[in-house]
Amino acid sequence: MGGMMNDTYITLVGNVTADPRQYDCNDGSRVTSLRLASTRRVFDRSSQTWHDGETTFYAVRCYRSLADNVARSIKLGQPIVVHGRLRIRSYDRDGERRFTAEVEATSVGHDLRRGVSTFQRPQRGPASPAFDQTAHSSDSGDARDAGGAADPFLGAGAVAPADAIAAVRAEQASAAGVPWAAQASSEPLAA
Repeated sequence: MGGMMNDTYITLVGNVTADPRQYDCNDGSRVTSLRLASTRRVFDRSSQTWHDGETTFYAVRCYRSLADNVARSIKLGQPIVVHGRLRIRSYDRDGERRFTAEVEATSVGHDLRRGVSTFQRPQRGPASPAFDQTAHSSDSGDARDAGGAADPFLGAGAVAPADAIAAVRAEQASAAGVPWAAQASSEPLAA
């Protein structure tokens, strides 16, 4: 895993409480953050029913390609599963020391116990948008991205890749270690 021995990895299930926000860092990378509400379910043996327990809120931070994918895929209110490193951050407010739970996500996905989803590889490279606000905020209609066509099998607002060959070349370039910026001017890659 490459982390320190004392890292605590957790898996959370909950709902997104606000649309993900994406930030650009000074080094050109992007970070996406979101808030997750996770509510315990408690079984009451006397009444033989389930009840909501206490709700815990977590800040979730996503880096690199995960940041881009989360910004384009996850929306307010959606049920998700998050796996990552637990961090407890402290801060001072009004002279009082407080703590907040934060997760540095390594994986994020929709909770398929509560709905259906489809998988689509993102188009990478200098021509692909990092975060298309129109496609992200549109739940209905015909969101189009970089020449792609709306695909009825992917659901409302989803966009099919415009060029499958470009996606294969991007994967080959990634496997060969070709930097994304140099990929646009490189010769076609052989299989």
